[in-house]
Amino acid sequence: MNREGKLFTKKYNDIFIPLIIEQIFLTLIGNFNVFLFSLFNDQMVATIGISDRLLTIFAMVTNVVVLGASILIIQNADESRIEYVKSIFKESIFLNLFIAGLIIIAVFAFNRDLLILMQTPSELVEEASAYIKIVSISIVFTAMTSLMLATLRAFGFVKIAVRISVANTILVIIANSIIVLAKLGGISYIAIATLFTRLISMLITFITIKKKIPILFAGGKIKNIRLKKEILSLGIPSAMEQISYNFSQTIITAIIASLGTIAVSSMIYTTTITSFIFSIGVAAGVTGNLIIGDLYRNKDYEGIKNFGVLNAKKISLIAGAINLIVAIFGKYLVRIFTDNPQIISIVTVLLFLQIFHDPMRVSNEILINSLNVVKDVRYPVIVGISTTYLLVIPLAYLFVTKLGLDLKFIWLVFILDESTRRFLFTRRFKSGDWEEKENPN
Repeated sequence: MNREGKLFTKKYNDIFIPLIIEQIFLTLIGNFNVFLFSLFNDQMVATIGISDRLLTIFAMVTNVVVLGASILIIQNADESRIEYVKSIFKESIFLNLFIAGLIIIAVFAFNRDLLILMQTPSELVEEASAYIKIVSISIVFTAMTSLMLATLRAFGFVKIAVRISVANTILVIIANSIIVLAKLGGISYIAIATLFTRLISMLITFITIKKKIPILFAGGKIKNIRLKKEILSLGIPSAMEQISYNFSQTIITAIIASLGTIAVSSMIYTTTITSFIFSIGVAAGVTGNLIIGDLYRNKDYEGIKNFGVLNAKKISLIAGAINLIVAIFGKYLVRIFTDNPQIISIVTVLLFLQIFHDPMRVSNEILINSLNVVKDVRYPVIVGISTTYLLVIPLAYLFVTKLGLDLKFIWLVFILDESTRRFLFTRRFKSGDWEEKENPN
């Protein structure tokens, strides 16, 4: 481990560069999706945006298994431990299928109630309900794909996992482009295309991992109750931080929805334009996971501490510089998506506020990933839930519902939240309390 303050070593770059290419590509494709939907109308953008917020929460529940399994696989991705990894992989498949099945049943039963609870504008409820029901079926496909891609990365097949991820996304964009540009149909057709492309993506990923790591599928039975518990004991706290964050975003979206369709569209366009910046944090977080996994197997706890803080610090500085450039050209970028003067005015202001928000969020993504790998999974959850329900939601409700303030005050709440989290996570990593959990003696 380099202890001289240098982050971008050859080992880091060999992992980070393919991942950042993947993440930026995926983000640009996602932005292109929003652009496609905006060609239809701003109402489609708002409908799919609200629906996807809700679907993200459900996807996070299946992520409990993916995260728990990923931690264990990263820590044990070695030929000498292949039987244990094989058991982890098979138990995770079973748990994924079971949990995804329960979620799909719940979505079909309660989707309209949830949309109304989110204060979805009445003109959007019908189409949003149809979209959510169809796309929810694909949750099982995305959960399985995520598990298999995480396993490929843990075994060193980072570039192959990137190629698969990019190919999968191209499938989605081709299908959506055909539907929107050929005017074959509306939101329901987009949902059907999403469902089938995600199924194809899962099959492509399955064929690849079976070819590259065939031993994972060789023999064995799914009967290890202890391992199921271990996966869930790591996955539940790890996923709870993400679930708490996304649930708070869903509630915030409901509060913003009370301001009208223009406010919802402005939020979506702002996050769309800056989403590729957060993708840098995701790539750095996954890179950190794999490097810390190696350090963990060698019990280099001081190396883990130094690397985790350095990774968060330098990547957040890069994110801030990119945010500044985006904000300067923001009024031109937003015109790619809409010509509504109200939306353009709102988004331009929000992009400048993102300069203070995104670097904090990027740093938190990296630090949370690092803490999870060393099994300090509860601390991020405690911090996340505390700031969400004691700070973010109460202040957002106060500003919008009681004081009648506009969208930029919601962004100020986001900045305060992410800044508080970064301070606490950085202090945790520097304190070495997580090291005591791994090396109490």
